[in-house]
Amino acid sequence: MFNLAEQINKDVVVYPRVSSDDQQERETIETQIEFATKYCELHGLNINDWYKDDGVSGTIPLDQRPEGSRLLEDAKAGKFKTVLIYNMKRLGRKARVTLDAIYQLEEYGVTIKSMTEPFDTSTPMGRFVITLLAGQAEFDRDTLLETFWHGANRVARLGQWLGGIVPYGYQVIEKFLQINEDPLPGKEDLSEAGVIRLMYHLVGDEEWSTIKVADYFNSLKIPPSYVKDGRKIKKGKRKENTAGVWTPGRIRNMIVNTTYKGLHIYGKRSKKVRELINREVPAIVSEELWHQAQQSLRDNQIEAFRNQKRQYLLRGLIKCGCCGLTYHGTAYNGRGNKLTAYYVCGGKTAYKGPLQGKCRSKNVPAIWLEEMVWDECVNFIHNPGDALMEINAGMEIRKSQLSDWLQEKEIVLKSIKEKEPERQSILSLYRQKMIKATDVEMQLQEILTETISLERRIKELDQLMQAEQDLSYQFDSAEALLIELRTKIENEPSYEVRRQIVKTLVDKIVVETKTPPEGGKPKANIKVHYSFNRSKDALYTGVRAGT
Repeated sequence: MFNLAEQINKDVVVYPRVSSDDQQERETIETQIEFATKYCELHGLNINDWYKDDGVSGTIPLDQRPEGSRLLEDAKAGKFKTVLIYNMKRLGRKARVTLDAIYQLEEYGVTIKSMTEPFDTSTPMGRFVITLLAGQAEFDRDTLLETFWHGANRVARLGQWLGGIVPYGYQVIEKFLQINEDPLPGKEDLSEAGVIRLMYHLVGDEEWSTIKVADYFNSLKIPPSYVKDGRKIKKGKRKENTAGVWTPGRIRNMIVNTTYKGLHIYGKRSKKVRELINREVPAIVSEELWHQAQQSLRDNQIEAFRNQKRQYLLRGLIKCGCCGLTYHGTAYNGRGNKLTAYYVCGGKTAYKGPLQGKCRSKNVPAIWLEEMVWDECVNFIHNPGDALMEINAGMEIRKSQLSDWLQEKEIVLKSIKEKEPERQSILSLYRQKMIKATDVEMQLQEILTETISLERRIKELDQLMQAEQDLSYQFDSAEALLIELRTKIENEPSYEVRRQIVKTLVDKIVVETKTPPEGGKPKANIKVHYSFNRSKDALYTGVRAGT
């Protein structure tokens, strides 16, 4: 007679997983699949589905893995009651990741069985053993990482290249960096090292800007490293070709790179905080020219600040309706060689290579737009109409947002404060010889990484609160706010006061550049969005834009 219960008990799914590190040790996912197939044949089990995570790290939680996520979804739907794994390390390489995965599956009534270890989660003894094995898996991983790091640091101190992207101008010969004097493809008279020397000469000796150097290199058709090596960059989950051009940012990064003066810093690109090792490599440029190029970068930056002759009242508030980027203030020579201030879309100045897709929006005269917006703000302060209720509601929303940020900051600061006792408790366990030195090092490293992440969030919150801070936070009602604003504009207000008032009343300004149907020069439609009273939003159509 057919027994449904027995049939269900024989139905299983299999979860094989290997990481890239496992593959380097010649442990492929096919090995686990072949073993599982023979195991199920031997024990008379039916494999209903496979959940194969190939090349996925065991430190990633199960629900964040492609097939691990599907495994949990099907478990929740009740599609199976038993999942087979090759060994405990397939679920996770960290105890927390492993135990979380077991807990999630057991929540849906799923039993986990290892095909190579004597346990399953359907018995108390099995659950006890699995906890021990999870800790052992994490210990094995941490020990392997520590051994690798110490070995890598030892080799790095000897000057050997341990992999990664080779700096432009160099090549690896017998595990050491050497200057690359080989001609570039299509450039028989120019090598990578020659490009580096030319770059430093133009910036250090001739004081060129990075924008000018990028344009010059692009006009010479010098291939950048991504094009030369055929490498791609990752965008989301896909790897795509780059634009294949030199950018000012890339030029700047190469100028400040100490490798080119003969000092390579190993470990600075690591995502984790680790020891930095300075080692000597062959220098492409002299230390004198390297420092000269640094000074040239600083001088150009200072000159850019000096060239800003005026303060821009609406900075950060104007958005382009064509590309969505922010307008910024700058000045151009006008009639009689007199500087005229404009607001210019960032999409026109963002570097994308010569003649590549710059925004077509027009510039807006700064004085005209600032006077228009300021007059609207003054009129609104004197005649708010029936907007008091809306102002009060807007003030409450802003204060609520600020309160949320302050609350989050308090939580983060408390978490940072708790890290020191946690650190001391680990050291205390070590003094009592309850944990090993390797465990102490790994735990302290984890605490340091977490602390840095929390401190970074504190800075982000401070920046958010500083950016959003305006006069509305200082008053409990719209009436009190408007009384204060009227007091501030009685006499000739300073730039700082005007800026504070504009930030309080104006949410954003959107500039739409459109060409008339009958032809002619483009004109701008400018809409001012106010923070508290949308009925006061102003639309200025057909405004003649600048060039």
